[in-house]
Amino acid sequence: MNRKGKGYIYIFTIILISLLALFFYFIYSYISNASYINLNRVEKIQSKYAAESLLNIKISENDFNEELGNFIFSNEEYRNLNCEFKPKDTEVKKLELRKRNYVNKDGIDVDLVELKADAKYKNSIAGAKIMANYVNKIYKEEDGVLNSGKVNKDDLEKIRNFFNENNWSKGDNRVLNLDGDFFYGIEKGKKFIFEEVEVYDENLRENVKKRKPLYLLDNVDVIIQKSGTLNIETGINNQILLINNKVLFNDNAISGIIILNDNAEIFNNCKLEGYLINLYDKNSGISVKYKPQVFEKFGSVLPEYIKFQPISLNYYDIEDNT
Repeated sequence: MNRKGKGYIYIFTIILISLLALFFYFIYSYISNASYINLNRVEKIQSKYAAESLLNIKISENDFNEELGNFIFSNEEYRNLNCEFKPKDTEVKKLELRKRNYVNKDGIDVDLVELKADAKYKNSIAGAKIMANYVNKIYKEEDGVLNSGKVNKDDLEKIRNFFNENNWSKGDNRVLNLDGDFFYGIEKGKKFIFEEVEVYDENLRENVKKRKPLYLLDNVDVIIQKSGTLNIETGINNQILLINNKVLFNDNAISGIIILNDNAEIFNNCKLEGYLINLYDKNSGISVKYKPQVFEKFGSVLPEYIKFQPISLNYYDIEDNT
């Protein structure tokens, strides 16, 4: 073969080697990029699961419901939170509660709260959020009456115990305990709890019964009848009344919350604007008009009023600008 032919072979060989090198480079780049993309995709999915895990860890903390309640009854629109534990290889970028209340098309206030977590897993960041109602559904009966038929049988005793063991003096609420026979009435334009006493009448020269004002009710929020008979002769304005024995109504107009316990006995009728809690299904002459506004004042003292009840879980991507 002459020198010219050998030159063509060398040139062809160089071109072929270059093309093969370029081909293998593209194959390598493609595989590397695909592996990198797949790795990023896996890490992105893992970061979403990490964010969801943060939400679940937070919800499972023993004091979460108390923390939620403090936030709901505050003037804050959002609150940053801490988490006791975190998943492995995870950095907590954000964990917060945010109020999402709104008024629906029927003009009804809807209670909503958002629990949101942003998490970084290795090199990827993503977020997860839970939307939830926070007012316990046991306080949302539209006819204004909570009885045993509206509660899951497995939860009935637990809810009854919530009311029996509740601390009614929480916050700024003033509580009045009644043990004996009393009257709820008016004297000189002010409402009192009266007791009936015997006094000697000089003119009649005999003992007569007379009512004595015992407790002024101007600032009383919660009345707990422990025993005896309570005769209610006037209206009641925005109070909680816990009935454990006999109560005599007189077609009164009452606003607030009435709670009938196991030994409650109701005589005569009354009209209640607010909420009736009748977990022992007592027969009563109490007609109820549901008025959720009573919970604006008393929600903080009612047992299990705040309860995290998830509606939806969503994920979202976050760009890492660090």
